[in-house]
Amino acid sequence: MTAPANTNPTQYSVEGYCLFRGVLSPEEIVVARNHLDSMLSSMPDRQVVYKDGEHKEVDARPEYLTEPHPRHACWLELCRHPRILDAVEQVLGPNLILLMSHLIVKRAGDGLSVAWHQDNTYWHSVQGSDVATVWLAIDDTNQANGCMQVIPCTHEGYPEMEKFSTSGDDLLGLTVQVTPEMAADAVCLEMNAGSLSVHDSFVLHGSDANTSRQRRAAYTMRYANAETVQVNTDEHWVPVYLVRGEAGKNASQYIDIRPGRALPAPIET
Repeated sequence: MTAPANTNPTQYSVEGYCLFRGVLSPEEIVVARNHLDSMLSSMPDRQVVYKDGEHKEVDARPEYLTEPHPRHACWLELCRHPRILDAVEQVLGPNLILLMSHLIVKRAGDGLSVAWHQDNTYWHSVQGSDVATVWLAIDDTNQANGCMQVIPCTHEGYPEMEKFSTSGDDLLGLTVQVTPEMAADAVCLEMNAGSLSVHDSFVLHGSDANTSRQRRAAYTMRYANAETVQVNTDEHWVPVYLVRGEAGKNASQYIDIRPGRALPAPIET
């Protein structure tokens, strides 16, 4: 396991990820934490999640706070934050759509691991490889509390790897085959709250369980190049939003929330 070197956006195309330090201010992170704490305090006892390749009803856990942005204006506002979009634009270009988001909160001493996986292979309504995940640290994240790890360069050629059941207590219930040599090359993305990483949707990544005394909360936001990626909005489970630039021929399928425009009313569930 290695620590990340000082990274820059040009590293993204070569290694499949890059870091942006101090994107959000401490004050902005406090606001995000307050919204998160409010959501955690009102979690239901049971929830339906996608695990082991199918939808299941399970005991509610804070790792499963999926797609909060259509239902909560605060998270949708964060998805179009200009400094976050500035980071995404440096790797995907100026025309950006928001596909999905996910709050992944690992409780202190009881945080699920996330087995090695690729993101893109779970999203059958999304066609194209110019897709990236922003991983925003809401809490300080380190190896002890289960920070994300990536295996550099595993996105080369955009291989769609076969999934296998983990048969274990982890977030997804599925994994892909990773050799010990590949795992040894993994990079541990330790970040202070307010920093973020951007990783290619095909690069292999995962994280260990949180057995520390410190919570690990992160907000993942999934973006795509609006020119090169197609989304079947009839099959996609949440609205797709135009957040920067132009949507081109698919503009009618997306909700325009580029900064300065009014946000739509929250979707009730």
